[in-house]
Amino acid sequence: MNTSPSPDLSRRHFIAQTSLGLASVATLSRAVAQGSTANTRLRLGLVGCGSRGQWILNLFTEHGGYEVVGVADYFPAAVASAATKFKLTPGQTFTGLKCAEKMIAKGGLDAVAIISPPYFHPAQARAAVDAGLHVYLAKPTAVDVPGCHSIADTGTLARKKGLTFLVDFQTRTNPFYVEAVGRLHAGTMGDVCFG
Repeated sequence: MNTSPSPDLSRRHFIAQTSLGLASVATLSRAVAQGSTANTRLRLGLVGCGSRGQWILNLFTEHGGYEVVGVADYFPAAVASAATKFKLTPGQTFTGLKCAEKMIAKGGLDAVAIISPPYFHPAQARAAVDAGLHVYLAKPTAVDVPGCHSIADTGTLARKKGLTFLVDFQTRTNPFYVEAVGRLHAGTMGDVCFG
């Protein structure tokens, strides 16, 4: 989903700047995001503190352009693990079904990485964009057609608000996948039996 915040920051430029390993890690500077000094870091919250969520959050911290200021997950044990790993206080942790909304409502965030189960993505992404936050959203974006429409609407709203809304799905731009699709379309791989 492409919802670049301005013509100066194209989707390709953003993705080129954000790819780190298999997962993208956003590198949008605070100056671009909010017009503040370029040497400060974006305040980031994580929604979904399982192993993948913590792995993604670690990529953000390795990048260095981010300060982790909150974590949210339904499961208290997952939150406790992330809080220990990223040195957060109890006031920076949120649990329960509305954990993302609680973290967003507390304020102090510039962006959220949503790595929770996809059933919750539409509501969590909308809450983040409504609060004026940049969003990095794991795939799949949703589990049903209404959820996908909601994500599309939220992405459109993010673009109108000048926010970045990035879905973690760049595999299709990998040169090996592009080459395989090219060979498939050229007929050199035979008949498709399964996809």
